[in-house]
Amino acid sequence: MFASAPSLSSSLNPKSSALGYITLPPNPNKPSSLSKWSFALKASTLGAGADLSAGLGRHLAHRGSVNSLEFNYPFSIDGVTYDSQFYLRSGGLSLDWLPLHNGLRISPGVLYVKNNLSAISSVPPGKYFELGSQGFINSVDDPLNGTASVVFPRRIAPMLTIGFDRLLPGKGEGRRLSFPVEFGVAYTGAAKIDVTLNGTACTSEGCFTFEENAGAQDSLKAEIQKLNHRLEKLPVYPIASAGVTYRF
Repeated sequence: MFASAPSLSSSLNPKSSALGYITLPPNPNKPSSLSKWSFALKASTLGAGADLSAGLGRHLAHRGSVNSLEFNYPFSIDGVTYDSQFYLRSGGLSLDWLPLHNGLRISPGVLYVKNNLSAISSVPPGKYFELGSQGFINSVDDPLNGTASVVFPRRIAPMLTIGFDRLLPGKGEGRRLSFPVEFGVAYTGAAKIDVTLNGTACTSEGCFTFEENAGAQDSLKAEIQKLNHRLEKLPVYPIASAGVTYRF
């Protein structure tokens, strides 16, 4: 009697079952589940920030972020100078949906916003400036000065971003690093500005103490209303970021 030849399945795979089915090894090119943690450092319109993300499956992950930045930015409107200090503080939670396996992600979420601006408002001595539709000349002996502030009405803002996470070429450890970019908006509501001015100003009718003159205060209110009308056209805060991510 001749010994029976081993089955084709057994010769191809020693771990084949008794029924002769072939057990294929894992496909190294198949995308893995998003179960790993990742940490990112980034720069964005929200400030310098960091993200921590964890996978929820093959197509979903959840992500938390914190952002912070302070900077000075002097500017002038209608002859009034604002020596401003911006304070950007925010934190967010996002759900990352990856519909494809090419790094594209769509991320709805919420943003906790604590952004504001404070400024010293002033007019150079002897210079012309406008408030509302009224023109003034600043005093030389007692020039105008005051404060300004900008706040966002919504602390909790819904947001939507679209990003792309480009992995470095290579395999294994070489693919732990990636460079994500992200763009979107957060609905913070239109920012509101408030301005105060104190000192002496002049018109063709003479000079007066600004804070005690009803006409001057009406002109200041008209200027504030004009500035807020401009800000009403921007009810969303733009988000753009770029950074580097490390996957654990």
